[in-house]
Amino acid sequence: MCSSKALLAALGLVFLIHGTASAEPAILTAPRKPFAFAGGIPAGPEDKVWSAVVLASNCKKGEQPVVAPPELAPYVRRLSKIFGCAQFEVLGSAVKIMDEQNERWLVPTKNFWVRVRSKRSGEGYVLNMELFHDARSLVKFDAMLGPESPLFVRGPVHARGQIILVFEIKP
Repeated sequence: MCSSKALLAALGLVFLIHGTASAEPAILTAPRKPFAFAGGIPAGPEDKVWSAVVLASNCKKGEQPVVAPPELAPYVRRLSKIFGCAQFEVLGSAVKIMDEQNERWLVPTKNFWVRVRSKRSGEGYVLNMELFHDARSLVKFDAMLGPESPLFVRGPVHARGQIILVFEIKP
């Protein structure tokens, strides 16, 4: 016969195994809803996409952060929260018209550029992007870009701070 301690240990083990098994998330089998943008005007036939290379950094102790440029002003609070930096400097920017027929090269600075292939999707675009530094490809990725829903991409670390790429549909 089993002692009461052995019986309690066995029941405890069964409870732990059962509790662990039921804690796993359910497998989703139903189709998910497509990505929804934050309201605004739907993407138009000749949307302009603004791209910028931004240097994010923190100021030295006792100094006030440098005021962000006007084109970044609406996003400073969000950028600070996401990237943990207090000041932002635009190193370069570019504006290009988006369409589905052509590949676009967004050249915000002489060292950083982005190859973009776009496909209209609902109110915005699905972008197939590749980031380059000089002649070297750094990363390839797909992203959604919609009206009033800017895209922030963490880039490489720079000697003076963090590189951030910003993309936005401009009216």
